[in-house]
Amino acid sequence: MKINKDLVDATMMLSFIILVLVGTTDFSNMLLKEITMGGLALLSLAMIALRVVQLRQETNSYS
Repeated sequence: MKINKDLVDATMMLSFIILVLVGTTDFSNMLLKEITMGGLALLSLAMIALRVVQLRQETNSYS
C-alpha cells in the first residue's frame, strides 16, 4: 500500500495545531470539548502510525 507522505504530514500538523487551539479555548460544554479533543488525539495517533509505516516501507524498499 502506497502512503502519501505529504498528505500524512499535513494532516498530522493540522490535527496538532487544532488540538492545541481547542485545548486552549474556553468551551461552555466541557463534554463537547473532551469529545473534540479525543477525536483529534485519535486522528493524530493514526497519522503517527501511518508515518511510521511509511518510514518502514521506505527503509525496506532500499534494502
